Amino acid sequence: MNKQAKRLAALRKAMKNAGLDACIVPITDPHLGEYVPGHWRVIEWLTGFTGSAGTVVVTRNFAGLWTDSRYFIQAEQQLAGTGFDLVRLRIPHTPEYIEWIADNLKRGSAIGVDGRVLSIGLLKQLEKAVAGKKITVNLNVDLVTELWTDRPPLPLSGAFGHPLKYCGVARADKISTVRERMKVLGADLHL
Repeated sequence: MNKQAKRLAALRKAMKNAGLDACIVPITDPHLGEYVPGHWRVIEWLTGFTGSAGTVVVTRNFAGLWTDSRYFIQAEQQLAGTGFDLVRLRIPHTPEYIEWIADNLKRGSAIGVDGRVLSIGLLKQLEKAVAGKKITVNLNVDLVTELWTDRPPLPLSGAFGHPLKYCGVARADKISTVRERMKVLGADLHL
């Protein structure tokens, strides 16, 4: 059994202990970035897949990586023997992972996902898709941290200013523009 297959088995055991029927692993970080630091490369650690686009869904009897055509050949090679199946996105008759979850999980199932790395838009789509089946979505699930014992630390680099020559408009001017628009819209704050 290779290391990815062992990690999959450990994840399934952690899911069972947490009372979860499915676990979703997005490829993002808390900033919803596409190119993420090592600490957030959970899919790479779990499956061996090194591409920049994908979502993993693990259930008790299925583990799949959804990715697009840029990565079909790469994913097929990197997932071989891991226990993870490649699910080709945007191919006729292939469901997106949210649709797959809605179609394959039983009524009353529980889904776990690290809510720090799931967008509100995807959460709403997921909740809508499973609402009729009384499937719950737990956003406070981080099963990986205990399993990934040599996980890279969070980056500690500080923020830096982007030079004006690259962005074209000074920070103060951008903030002023936002505040003016807020006044027009009657907004008290902007996130």
